[in-house]
Amino acid sequence: MKSLVLYESKYGNTHKVADAIAEGIGGKICCVSDFNPTMLADVELLVVGSPIHGWQPSEDTGQFLTHLDREVLKGKYVATFDTGFKSILSGNAASKILTKLKRAGGRQLMATEKFVVEKAEGPLAPGELDRAKAWASSLQSEYNRIAHPAPHFV
Repeated sequence: MKSLVLYESKYGNTHKVADAIAEGIGGKICCVSDFNPTMLADVELLVVGSPIHGWQPSEDTGQFLTHLDREVLKGKYVATFDTGFKSILSGNAASKILTKLKRAGGRQLMATEKFVVEKAEGPLAPGELDRAKAWASSLQSEYNRIAHPAPHFV
């Protein structure tokens, strides 16, 4: 599976999670501010992550999402994550990202995921990088199950 993990990270926490996910799925990684649409040419799975800023994705992530063409993700699977406080009051940027990716034609692979930071500048809560690797493994397994189902024998 050819995959790309896009992220934005102010203090490095989201970058660390994105690295763990990219490593886990064997994908490339890129900051949204360095994104070029040609990067999507052969991508089968696009994963996008952002810190939560005022209940929203980061400004750079928002700009990236605003400039996605309508059908640019047609036929591609998408998954999203965010980083923020454990409290439900911290918001959910990943669901907002997912909505925009689906409008661009992407097909949701799995539920969104939140990775917890202890303070605004970090660090990540203990065990979060292991959770990111486990989530990456789940992404890989789900992609294999959906995109390449086992043959049925009669």
